[in-house]
Amino acid sequence: MRAFRSIAFAAAAFCAAASSASAASLVVPIDQSIRLNVAGSAASVLVGNPSVADVTVIDSHTLFISGRGYGATDVVVLDREGRTLYSGDLVVGAADSGRVSVYRGAARTDMACAPGCQPSIRTVTGGGAGSGGASSGGGGVGQALAQATGGSAP
Repeated sequence: MRAFRSIAFAAAAFCAAASSASAASLVVPIDQSIRLNVAGSAASVLVGNPSVADVTVIDSHTLFISGRGYGATDVVVLDREGRTLYSGDLVVGAADSGRVSVYRGAARTDMACAPGCQPSIRTVTGGGAGSGGASSGGGGVGQALAQATGGSAP
């Protein structure tokens, strides 16, 4: 009976350690960041697709994950011995509020709207969402904004 308790305790401890290393998907709004705390002392951080997310290391226990582009990737945090401290999927999507996208042909311009709309740094051309191609909006942004808001072009 005593050996059974020891084995059960060891199995429970192993499962608890394994579950702390993996986690559910994180959701990060585009152009925003979230805080991720890790239990151990992080030595290496890997991002599967750096065009989707970026990680800033504050200290060995605190990371900030920034949404750079629409899409999905994964994040892995390792300690000095190569043990996994955190491993999880990451999805970067649209913010809940305060943003609007203006389409003009194949070009999309993302706008930050609080209280009025202004073009954000990101203007996507060609393939639409997630294509990652950035360009300056030129005069088309002002005209597209005017058409979207019912005003006159600047």
